[in-house]
Amino acid sequence: MSGLLLGMILMAGLHSIQMATLNDTKNLMENLLRDYNKHVRPVTNQSQDVAIYVQLYVKSIQEFDEVREMFSFVGALGIMWLDVSMQWNPGDYGGLSEITMSYCDVWKPELILSSPSDDVEKLGRRWNKIRYFHTGLAQWLPMNLIKSTCAVNVQYYPFDSQSCVTSFNSLGYNANEVSVVPLIKTIDMTFYQENSLWEITGTSFLTEDQSQLDCTFFLKRKPSFVIINILMPILFLSLLNVLVFLLVPESGERASYCITVLLSIAVFMTIINDMLPRTSQPVPMISFKLMIDMVISSLIVFVTILNLRIYSRDNSDPVPKWLQRLYLTLACVCCRKRTIEPRENTLKTFIPTKADGEQVTQLGMRKRSMKDINVKTVAAMMNEDAEKKKPIQPTNVMAAMTGEIIKRQKITWKKISFMIDWIALVVFTVVSGMSFCVFMGATAVNAT
Repeated sequence: MSGLLLGMILMAGLHSIQMATLNDTKNLMENLLRDYNKHVRPVTNQSQDVAIYVQLYVKSIQEFDEVREMFSFVGALGIMWLDVSMQWNPGDYGGLSEITMSYCDVWKPELILSSPSDDVEKLGRRWNKIRYFHTGLAQWLPMNLIKSTCAVNVQYYPFDSQSCVTSFNSLGYNANEVSVVPLIKTIDMTFYQENSLWEITGTSFLTEDQSQLDCTFFLKRKPSFVIINILMPILFLSLLNVLVFLLVPESGERASYCITVLLSIAVFMTIINDMLPRTSQPVPMISFKLMIDMVISSLIVFVTILNLRIYSRDNSDPVPKWLQRLYLTLACVCCRKRTIEPRENTLKTFIPTKADGEQVTQLGMRKRSMKDINVKTVAAMMNEDAEKKKPIQPTNVMAAMTGEIIKRQKITWKKISFMIDWIALVVFTVVSGMSFCVFMGATAVNAT
């Protein structure tokens, strides 16, 4: 191989003193093709193999179709070999040291794309030319749109990486007749133009048993397009889905609103299914994400319809005790969270006296609501704190009186409906947010 490369350098630097004429070129071509047989391997000892040196040059990625699992690129194979039947003395032909022959008139290695996505075709076209040097070195640069199959793994879509292998075989010859040798172990990307959807992170150009060339492309998807046009709308739909519980029941639009969001998620499922291959191993994680969103949206529709029936029930129907206890528990929890911060200039240490009614009135309680408060309970609390010589905080008094008021209020079905709305709003918001975060984390981390 080193001798072949040295010969190429010498030929590239060779300058002939003589000037070849048209007749010299015609005579050389006629003499070379006179007894030439393109069906015979161009080697003197037919027991030896013809060494084919190959290098792949890639211009651009034409298409990567995940559904059809097809990968196509524009590239050229630089092929060199030694043809002993194409040797001559340049001095006999006016110093002519190289000549171009038609692709159809000479022997050439039949390299076949062994991983085609369409029809199986051999490399090269009738209009191709092959350049010969006087030492017998042949150079061939067939360029074509190469369409190959590619096993696609979209489990972590849109943060996925792909590995596509394009194979070439020298069919019709054994490994001891024609050996294929790559010049370097990587693909030449000197003339490569960047693709808008895929980034080439690495390449390899290796031979298998000197009869097959494997050109491997390591691709990484650029996810910006999918994030903006698919993932963000899915997130916004999930957030809009839970806002149905803030819609007043009297509007009459609750059921239609949540069903509309459900159909929107179904539309996105159709779009994703059209963009990805129909494979079950592995199933894309985004399909699981959309299925979870469909389940959540279906549950929201169910809860919405059920809650509308609860809201419309007659107030004369008694509310079950367990629902009343749940309502009172949640109401007390909400009251405890509403702490009142005392102001330095207005709120002083509260010292209980016998005038319980006047002290409660000073804390902002209406006289009308004082009739419903158990004054004895509040007075006992005040006297107990007074005996311990500890001031009663306004928040304790307010919490006790508010709890007493809540217990004496009548719990209706409408209040139960409002409670269900708030519970569903919190639960479905948390579940939707966790679903999106888990999906983004799992796909982004595992893809890297």
